[in-house]
Amino acid sequence: MCGTFFEPEKYSVEPYIRIATGDYPELVCKWGRDDALASILSTLAHELTHYYQWINELSLTENGRERQATQYAKYILSEYSETREHP
Repeated sequence: MCGTFFEPEKYSVEPYIRIATGDYPELVCKWGRDDALASILSTLAHELTHYYQWINELSLTENGRERQATQYAKYILSEYSETREHP
């Protein structure tokens, strides 16, 4: 799955997240419905973490930003999976 967060330099400009979902049917065939959905949700959680890093003006290296976003995405997806029979 592919996602991006647009981080404007000024807070007066709207930030946005883009997530590619066009290959979802292909991923369902390849990985199954649960894993395909988990991929989209994980990407969304990852990009939302970048949004919160931006809004809170966190001073992290690029590696630190990615590491934190990946860890939070894993945590959020793990928590979500506990609420569903088929996450």
